[in-house]
Amino acid sequence: MPGCVGRSAQEVETAVQIAAAQGVYILARGSSSNLSGGTTPVLGGLILSLTRMNHIRHVDVLNRQAVVEPGVINADLQVALQSWHFFYPPDPASHRISTLGGNVAENSGGPHCVKYGVTVNHIIQLEVVLADGRRLLTPTARDYRVGLDITGLLTGSEGTMAIVTQITAQIAPQPEQTATMLAVFASVDEALHTVSAIIAHHIVPSTLELLDKKSLEIVESFVHAGYPVDAGAVLLIEVDGPSAVVQAQTAAIADIAAQGGAHEFRIAQSALEADALWKGRRAHYGAAARIAPHLWIQDVTVPRPLLAEMMRDVIVIGQHHGFNIFCSAHAGDGNLHPIITYDPANADEVARMRQADHDILAACVNRGGAITGEHGIGIDKLENLALMYGPRERQTMSDLKHAFDPNGVLNPLKVVLPPPVRPSDPHWEEPSDHTWTPNTAQEASQAVMDARQAGIQLSVGGYFTGWAMTGRPLTTPLSTSHLRQIVDFDKDNLTVEVEAGMSASELAQWLRHEGLQSPFLPYSSPKTTVGGMIAANARNWRHAYLLGWRDVVLGVEWIDGRGQILRFGRKTMKNVAGYDVTKLAIGSWGRLGLISKAILRLRPLAPQRLLGYTQSDTVDRLLDMALQFGTSASRPDGVVITRLKPGQAQLWIAHESPGAEPIKAWVEGQGREAGLTWTWLEDDAWVSWEDERTRLWQQALQHGTYAEGGVLPTHLSHVINRVALDHLFIVYPASGAYEIFAGPNDVPLNLEGLSRRISEGQYWQQPTDGWDATQDRIRHVFDPDGIFGPSKSRT
Repeated sequence: MPGCVGRSAQEVETAVQIAAAQGVYILARGSSSNLSGGTTPVLGGLILSLTRMNHIRHVDVLNRQAVVEPGVINADLQVALQSWHFFYPPDPASHRISTLGGNVAENSGGPHCVKYGVTVNHIIQLEVVLADGRRLLTPTARDYRVGLDITGLLTGSEGTMAIVTQITAQIAPQPEQTATMLAVFASVDEALHTVSAIIAHHIVPSTLELLDKKSLEIVESFVHAGYPVDAGAVLLIEVDGPSAVVQAQTAAIADIAAQGGAHEFRIAQSALEADALWKGRRAHYGAAARIAPHLWIQDVTVPRPLLAEMMRDVIVIGQHHGFNIFCSAHAGDGNLHPIITYDPANADEVARMRQADHDILAACVNRGGAITGEHGIGIDKLENLALMYGPRERQTMSDLKHAFDPNGVLNPLKVVLPPPVRPSDPHWEEPSDHTWTPNTAQEASQAVMDARQAGIQLSVGGYFTGWAMTGRPLTTPLSTSHLRQIVDFDKDNLTVEVEAGMSASELAQWLRHEGLQSPFLPYSSPKTTVGGMIAANARNWRHAYLLGWRDVVLGVEWIDGRGQILRFGRKTMKNVAGYDVTKLAIGSWGRLGLISKAILRLRPLAPQRLLGYTQSDTVDRLLDMALQFGTSASRPDGVVITRLKPGQAQLWIAHESPGAEPIKAWVEGQGREAGLTWTWLEDDAWVSWEDERTRLWQQALQHGTYAEGGVLPTHLSHVINRVALDHLFIVYPASGAYEIFAGPNDVPLNLEGLSRRISEGQYWQQPTDGWDATQDRIRHVFDPDGIFGPSKSRT
């Protein structure tokens, strides 16, 4: 079996071109734990090692990104960022050996995901080599992206769609303070009840880890981290943020733990003591390897409130098959790692272990979970994906693989196999009358089949308020405006599932009464629907440092061009079971079908919110201050620069997380240094601000020019300095996005970063370099007959 060491993207490109021309299978890998067998060569071929592509090419703190090669070790990046007082949040337990390319391939998680999200929540752009040997940059994940979220789809695809040769990752300022705590309990149930109580108190720790009694015994004998071996379970808890917030949350967690039955509670008094506690948690697998010839390490995720029930399921399954299973868990996000010790030389034991493994995965799915949260499908769970997804979803995933890799040469027999029999299209029934405003997903399915039967093209929307943004003519409207129900509200899990036609502002207000928020929902615009905002990847300045709706949407249900009802994702924070098809719905603009439901991730609503502005006649002055905000641990959640009326521009900030007062004091201090004064407003100003933006947008679409695009945040001054003095604009310094409201044809097409211009009914969109054919193939997977309009936008 030949092997090749890639030292550069050019060498990878050449190797793939040669292998593809000869029909040779290609498997790319770094230095990995390979727990799911994702880098095991099943059919032979060329193994392409990327470990020597290990250079950190660029760190840019003003734009908050690092450009790295795929062979960079996760922990090495963390060390390198320390000198800039930044960090890269995803940190899998294998961070000392795992590469960033492998992290992208598996969409790796880790302890910090409960607060900061998984790898996909931090990947801005990828350079990849496709199966035919072409090397391309994927469309950016920033909120000015046009086209499909190919970056999000490739993240977690386990090298079966493309080979990553460069990663642009979003980095964050190191928090002002971090507190590490250890809470000791007599039982796992007490520990997990405490987890729920912490979340119920609107505290989201940066990490929340659990070890059971057996795990404590083996870890302590291995690394001597100071864990109590007589305890039933421990929680390793970390909070970070402004010092005042950390101190308040630490005190609150201590009280919650005591009320939950903790008989010991420690707060690490030094970085050395905190490192010792973490050393024990990260050594769990290594310690377990000392007690048996082989380990079977499983990885399942359930909604967080069901973690205790899932752990009981695991113990019962182990007892039934004759195993004493022990567990660790990322308790904050419901990710459980059962470990089975077994002897591979004992055929009976191997058979019982495999059956126990299957039963654990089935129990996880029965509790609404995902069969893998962070290890991936690989070959380990290939046959078990059917537990979670039906034949239609698996066929869709298989077709997406074919869209990227028609000859199946990249990492074959991994992630997903097509079902044995291709699922037939839904059965069409002669309608008594066409229903273009369905009340259920089933009626929407019938409507699509009616249109397909009659050769009618459909335009998908809620109230079609933003249809001009698609660049396509409005044909037969298929409206979601009657799909307005809350399907599932899981307050303890911090998730809500809603029908796509629900008013986004209505949902925002409803969540506020529950003390919760979903970051991208507006407080006004009653005719803006949840599904419409997801389909448009609509930006919201109040949570500026997220990567758009991909950080919020956990799952979707949609109806494709055959009328199939497809469901992807789960209400879990971690889910790497199969391809992340959910990401394709975000920014799809109705080209792939009708979104009928969505599962959204929620956040606690802080008791105090902050809204304020300062103004200047020099936009560059405001932009410089906004860019400096982004480099500080004390930055507010939201930042935007507006000129909504002729005259002075305004820099606005918003904060909806804990710590409003420290943020306010810091912002005022920054203003004094710059000679600027801040004005603070009441809550109702949120609505008037958003209403004014909506009015300008509609006016520009009807009577002038609306233009949008994006550049690196540090390049925004290039754009602003070309905008006429009478043009109104909104600039988003965190992402680099901009919106311009001007007279007819007043925005030049050569404006840097321009992605879309609509003027006097004429629509122009920047082509997606190199990806048009792939996007057409993706659309064909979902809409083979073109029911949802032409595959290419008008130019």
